[in-house]
Amino acid sequence: MSASIYRPRSLALISVLSLSLAVAGCVQAAPPADMTLPLTTHTLSGTTPLVLTPATGTWDFSSYESLMVRVKNTSDKPVTVWASAENEGAKNLQDNVRTAAQIEAGQTATLQLRLMRRSQDPTYAPFKPFFMYYKNINVRDATIDPSQIARVSVRLDSGSTAQSVQVESISAVGQGTPLNPPFVPFVDKYGQYTHADWPDKIYSDADFAARLQKEKAEMSAYPGAPDWDSYGGWSKGPKQKATGYFYPTKVDGKWWLVDPTGSLYWSYGPTGVGAGGEGSPVTGKESWFTQLPPQDGPLQKYWGEGKGARYMYYEDGKAWKSFDFGSSNAERKYGPDWRAATADFMHNRLRNWGFNTIANWSDFKVYLQHKTPYVVAIHYGGPWLEHIPDVFDPAFATAVNERMDKEKDTTAGDAWNIGYFVDNELTWGYKNKAEVAITGALRATPTSVTKRTLIADLKAKYPEIAALNAAWGADYASWDAMLQGKEVPEAKNANARSEDLGAFGIKFADKYFSTVRAAVKRVAPNNLYLGCRFHGHIDTEIIKVAAKYADVVSWNVYEEPGSRLNRFINVVDKPFIVGEFGIGSDQGQTPFRGDTLTEDPNKRVASMENWVRNAVVHPLVVGGHYFQFRDQPITGRPDGEATLRGFVNTADTPHFELVQANRRLGYNLYTLRSTGQLPSPYAKQPIRGPIGVGTWATQAEFKDIHVTQGAKNLFQSDLSRDQGWKMSNGDWKIADGVLRQSGVQERALATIGDPTWSNYTLNLKARKTGGNEGFLIVFGPQDDGNKSWWNLGGWGNTKSALELPGASTAQTPQTIELNRWYDIRVEVQGPTVKCYLDNKLIQQATR
Repeated sequence: MSASIYRPRSLALISVLSLSLAVAGCVQAAPPADMTLPLTTHTLSGTTPLVLTPATGTWDFSSYESLMVRVKNTSDKPVTVWASAENEGAKNLQDNVRTAAQIEAGQTATLQLRLMRRSQDPTYAPFKPFFMYYKNINVRDATIDPSQIARVSVRLDSGSTAQSVQVESISAVGQGTPLNPPFVPFVDKYGQYTHADWPDKIYSDADFAARLQKEKAEMSAYPGAPDWDSYGGWSKGPKQKATGYFYPTKVDGKWWLVDPTGSLYWSYGPTGVGAGGEGSPVTGKESWFTQLPPQDGPLQKYWGEGKGARYMYYEDGKAWKSFDFGSSNAERKYGPDWRAATADFMHNRLRNWGFNTIANWSDFKVYLQHKTPYVVAIHYGGPWLEHIPDVFDPAFATAVNERMDKEKDTTAGDAWNIGYFVDNELTWGYKNKAEVAITGALRATPTSVTKRTLIADLKAKYPEIAALNAAWGADYASWDAMLQGKEVPEAKNANARSEDLGAFGIKFADKYFSTVRAAVKRVAPNNLYLGCRFHGHIDTEIIKVAAKYADVVSWNVYEEPGSRLNRFINVVDKPFIVGEFGIGSDQGQTPFRGDTLTEDPNKRVASMENWVRNAVVHPLVVGGHYFQFRDQPITGRPDGEATLRGFVNTADTPHFELVQANRRLGYNLYTLRSTGQLPSPYAKQPIRGPIGVGTWATQAEFKDIHVTQGAKNLFQSDLSRDQGWKMSNGDWKIADGVLRQSGVQERALATIGDPTWSNYTLNLKARKTGGNEGFLIVFGPQDDGNKSWWNLGGWGNTKSALELPGASTAQTPQTIELNRWYDIRVEVQGPTVKCYLDNKLIQQATR
């Protein structure tokens, strides 16, 4: 066996003082001698994981259940350590298993890396009737063939800075189970996916108590951001007037909320905060489960029943029985009175994770503890059109007022209550001035007051129906025919009809927002009216009406928030709050997939970090609320929705990676808001690592690649032979004296060199031969997931920019010509990089 150094994957210094691969605690025959080999001392750079590979072939660990990786944190700060085992050709989550642990300063921990056997593939066909959104199944993600393990890796998480660890031993333990087990059953007694493992997965009832104690210990170690006041406001920021309630204000061109003590406040938290879960139908799925509790047993209260659903298998009215795994697990973890037991615990959880708000649809027993600011969801009955109220019907105002009356003596006037979201994702529509909503009114019954009001306005403009028909190009027989009709005939002059319906749409919006504001302020004059939670494209004129009445305009924005909100800068002078954003399902805890079979395991965290970074610095945005606190059951709701994007799963286990990343974001929330930058773990860290070249959906050739360190020659390309280039994606060949990439793939890279290289100069020539963009010039890459390159002619061959961990530059105009050789020079000195094109300095950055 030999130890090999892999490409950089972390930030910190790993000092491996003792390392062995040994076998322990097994009842099987001992493995071959070449699987047990003590290693000499290894000192690795912080950007390099330790990768162990067999001298030849692969390892056969099929006799064993797990690898145990014993690691000591020798630094003075907590460190997160990852361990993984891979088959040859492993990609993203596919054909590998991994686990992680956070180790406190000076402590030792043993990571159990379970060798989860890849199951038989049942195909997606048996599951298709039950699920919305999904299209495929992938049994290779988060599983492995333990008889053919190509490598075992240990690395530090990218959030750990300048740390050191000792990897003391790696041992194969436990009795292995047969390879290629049947897929069904695939859900255990706790509602978890059986064929995968993840940090802190529950395997027995006793695990719940252990996980609870572990989480309580983390709460002591991470009590919350040090610059937060009791409300989660910015205690070290510029003080504003203290009113005893939340209110919006603008400071230096940015909108903020102000908490009751006068501290600036940016609202950040998950929706649906509370213990428990929701029932998942088991009818027709009985074979999916390893064990369901008896319906007359101790957990009988968590059984339910229903009939029909909006979509999928039960849509035709089938009766079903359901079981609520989330609530039964809450009882196992917190005891029979789990709702009361968890009310206070949830507040500590949120602050520990870096949240300062309890967002929409949360448990009132939690938020009325008055320990974390919260918002309230207001929904009501009353007359409706097509998912929007019949606002001119007096019953609408009555319904809203009656619902608000229920907030008297509870949330109204509560200093911890930020305010009220009234409604959610109403059908305003994408057309100008709410034309879609008003078209829906034309389809309403004759009793609709909004429809009657619309027709009255049209009569005032067009005294005769013939005049309207002439203007619209319509053929209504009479005004009464329009009133009685439930279809909207085609209009030959759609512009004229749009103008009339849009004019009424503004009147409709004004009536809606003025009515709701009056109802909210009548009961809660000191709490904020937070709008109606728009979604999709909404016309600016409707937003202006909303801003006239709402204290804060709300919008559910899952894409980068600026894509929706930038157009309102200097147009709508009101703060905005994002009522929902979210990320994709955790593909390590479910086998079901959409179009993409396997994804980069870092994608979810990267998506969340990118969204939050962009939202927090946006001048109009005063908050972002994550959807949602808890995963849906992996076996789905009655309507077939089964997304796993919560912060805890159905067993109440926090998603390890989300929590780690969110602490980095939340604990630095106000630094980011005020400066536009997070404290970087890369700050002042030297740029260190190999060099490389690449393309993005483009074909190119490279030659004369030379790396020097002062007078020392580190590398000189000899493109008549293979010098050990590591190539990923693309169609790479060494021929005709060039390194050629002729494929159409994105992120096609070829790298070479030592992970310890620093303070070097890279010279090369590059020529684009086809495709949509230019070149990627790689330096000091951290891993395959992080960008560390000069992107020349990116963004459709229009711009260039430096992209590297801890630093970047603005995009500058740049076009790379076809079939022209360019001279490129990259100078790396400590944490600084300078980039030259044809001997002209184009960009530079320092981290």
